[in-house]
Amino acid sequence: MSVEFPPMIGKYKILGVIAKGGMGIVYKAIHPSLKRYVVIKKMTERNRSGSGERFKKEAQILLDLQSPYIVHLFDYFTDQGYRYMVEELVDGSAVDAIIEKQKKLPCPVAMLILQDACYALKYAHSKGIVHRDIKPGNILISRRGEVKLADFGIASDARSSTYDGSKNLTMSGVALGTPAYMPPEQFEDSTRVDNRADIYALGIMLYEMVTGTKPYPGSLSIENLKTIKKGKYTNPRKLDKTIPRTICKLIDKMIKPKAKRRYQNIGCVIKVIKKYLKHYDTHELRVQVAKTVIASKKYEIPAIVQKDKKKIIVRRIVAGVVLAGLVLFGLWESGAVHKTLLRKWYSEVSINLEMPHSLSKNLDLPARAFFYKNDNDKLPEVSRSYRNFYVRGSRFYENIFSFGTKKEVSRPAAKNKTYNIRHLYLKKGEYRVKIVVGPYVWWKSFSAVQNKTEIKCDFLKNKTRKLNIKALAYDYETQKNISEARVSVLFNNNWVDINAIDPEKIETGAVWKIKVSADGYNDELFSLLIDWFQDDLTVSALLKKNK
Repeated sequence: MSVEFPPMIGKYKILGVIAKGGMGIVYKAIHPSLKRYVVIKKMTERNRSGSGERFKKEAQILLDLQSPYIVHLFDYFTDQGYRYMVEELVDGSAVDAIIEKQKKLPCPVAMLILQDACYALKYAHSKGIVHRDIKPGNILISRRGEVKLADFGIASDARSSTYDGSKNLTMSGVALGTPAYMPPEQFEDSTRVDNRADIYALGIMLYEMVTGTKPYPGSLSIENLKTIKKGKYTNPRKLDKTIPRTICKLIDKMIKPKAKRRYQNIGCVIKVIKKYLKHYDTHELRVQVAKTVIASKKYEIPAIVQKDKKKIIVRRIVAGVVLAGLVLFGLWESGAVHKTLLRKWYSEVSINLEMPHSLSKNLDLPARAFFYKNDNDKLPEVSRSYRNFYVRGSRFYENIFSFGTKKEVSRPAAKNKTYNIRHLYLKKGEYRVKIVVGPYVWWKSFSAVQNKTEIKCDFLKNKTRKLNIKALAYDYETQKNISEARVSVLFNNNWVDINAIDPEKIETGAVWKIKVSADGYNDELFSLLIDWFQDDLTVSALLKKNK
């Protein structure tokens, strides 16, 4: 740039002019003691106190922001009535220039740049600072691929009152920022925006990096503002099918028109970015960023492949094989294969076991079935044919998938209950089944030659057993045995001495009322529910003496 410049500004040697605008000039200079290139920003306006205070405030903010992701401030001073800021020189390019040169960036590269910008904002937000002017032009990238956030000229600072009592330099109701990157709330009042405004602007920048265009028009008009408030924009995948849905969802969440529906802090955005970038070699991505910055013309970035792509493919294959195996196993176990493909060679075997139901809940005798090949010799057991009996419709999955399942209806008056086994498919032939219910064993030979073989088992139907009752009596106070105690049973609505009742008539599967008595003692009564398989009862009574 052929513009005249002073040889020295303060202690800094000026090498040239980088940029010039209506309010200031940017020089390239050398730091006298650090011996490194720096940028000197000169504010050329002298009489506008508001602009001068804002310039000073930016310097105060940068002085406190010591982060590798934010442009470093070396000095702030005034000379001959002009204000100056001395910042590190980022020898490279801004993201807007890169987008203009490249048209758009590969998604992994764009996400890496976004990640570093997020790190910068995370640090700034932790200090109570909202940038309010996030855009590609304020994201600088060095020739080494380092990403730096710059230009805090209109940033808001929650600690502004601590700086020499300075007041807020932004008037209420005034919109500051770059319209194309501003959220709806910033158009209304820039003083009321928070960190979510920066998140919105980053989302717009990400959209622009991966598509090469902005989601909304950059010009400020009533129509454009209405569009922004409605949040209607073209999905990135309609512009480029290769953009992952993960990035589309990230953008959509970041640029929600209503701040409360966006990510509420920058840490949430970083979490999504890290999850995406973990599949890539970030060092190689940064090399590509640096090469893009260095190139004078459009740089053809080579195809970027996930570092763990092979692992992902292998995992998907393994997952597919496992899933297929589970499906096949499920089809085999459910009998679907036997009912269709193997129907010609297999018979579906079912057993209906009828026996007295338990009077006490969940106290049924365990019942099992074992199947054997009937070779009239060694009777080898059929592999994986062992089955437990259960009441049909009582299992959880049967209640969910109730179609085709007939649930056993509980009838209090019914003495017996029917139990079934889980479906079993046997090769057609001759077999024997052994059914074991507590102390009872039942064997049966059967032929499985039809498509369905049903076995009815009722050897325990209406089964009862003789009940042996033994009663013991003890003194309540001394715990000594009372040998002369008497035992009576409520029989045919009368209390009858137990020894006077025919033992054959005292059976299980009923409620028995028992009274233990002794001279000089109060009677003690028992009302006991005895299940059909409980055939031995002992009653111990503690008798209290009559008062």
